Amino acid sequence: MRFNIALLFLLSLPSLLGAAPTAETSVDSLARDYAGLSPATGATSIETSTAVPLKDVSPKSASPEPVVLQKKSSAQIAWAAYEKSIGIPLRSWAAAEVAPPKGGTVFYPFSGPDLVTVAQMFPEADRYILVAIQPAGPPVDLASMNPAELSLFRKKFSEEWAKFGILGFFRTLDLNENTASSTARLTSTPVMMAFAASLGFQVDAVTPLGMDNEQSDYAPIPSTQPKAWTSVRLELSKQGRNVLVDYICLDLSDDYLKTHQNEATWIKNCAKNPTLLKAASHLLPKPYFSVCRSALVNGTPLLVQDETGLEYKDLKSIGTLKLYGRFVEPHKLFDSTAQRELAAAYAENHQFTPLPFSFSYQKAADRRSLQVVRRSPPQ
Repeated sequence: MRFNIALLFLLSLPSLLGAAPTAETSVDSLARDYAGLSPATGATSIETSTAVPLKDVSPKSASPEPVVLQKKSSAQIAWAAYEKSIGIPLRSWAAAEVAPPKGGTVFYPFSGPDLVTVAQMFPEADRYILVAIQPAGPPVDLASMNPAELSLFRKKFSEEWAKFGILGFFRTLDLNENTASSTARLTSTPVMMAFAASLGFQVDAVTPLGMDNEQSDYAPIPSTQPKAWTSVRLELSKQGRNVLVDYICLDLSDDYLKTHQNEATWIKNCAKNPTLLKAASHLLPKPYFSVCRSALVNGTPLLVQDETGLEYKDLKSIGTLKLYGRFVEPHKLFDSTAQRELAAAYAENHQFTPLPFSFSYQKAADRRSLQVVRRSPPQ
């Protein structure tokens, strides 16, 4: 039933999108358009030295036909149903069991554009750092599309949001396919903008980022640079609170990080913050992800993960570990021998309280699992 409600919400979004914005429309209105929300009043336009007006993002086509905004608040009703069945239980569980700190940065490697989960697990962070291998892409200016292009974009958006509602994560195969498509144009940036608007944020600016080699950190870059829009920053605000979302396109494998010292240093610094691992496909235990794995094991003060993240022995080496839900074996997509020590620890625990929300690959209520580890203070 929960998945049906989530699917209802996600499917309703594209059919309720507002009129295609003009080049002068704010990025907030564009985000709300993606998310099927009515335009907000007093939205801030994308007019800064580093953020690029939408008219510079893509060429205009001739006379796009406007889409009439439906006056019924069906999208808001569906979002409320989604919140009731998934969002609110997740936030309530996180408030009690994770007790996320106020402010600060949260690190989310292998994230895809999944802003919604990390923002609900750590709702009061000042900055979210998402890392994925797919390029972010610029915001998609719907006003530049002809009717056929606009229809294709909305159809693809509908399909991917519906799929996320069913799975609870983005499949790498789909992300790669959408990023490579010159017609779909559905990259991570519009998805994150839609998530932000749905979570009640105003999107104030969208800016391309690049590595500053002198600082070993990512910083805004001109949109004319060759790699502009590979990584992006979303500047958000809500009720007087300002939030940054940095989506960094980066290969987290050893082959790349061992030959790119600035990026490796940046990963080590990010890993010193609270971290979320979700649907990480059992990649971190692999020998060729040792740099990222070591950074987390040696750095993170707080880690929330499902069974696809760090191995049990690494979790224990960090500090105090609590097991939630139930874990028996990996999903059939993965190596059946993965996380045997974790499965044994769950079997010995003899306590099973089902998680009240769907999370990652395991969907059945008696198979969902989460682990929370806090770093032990130095002796």
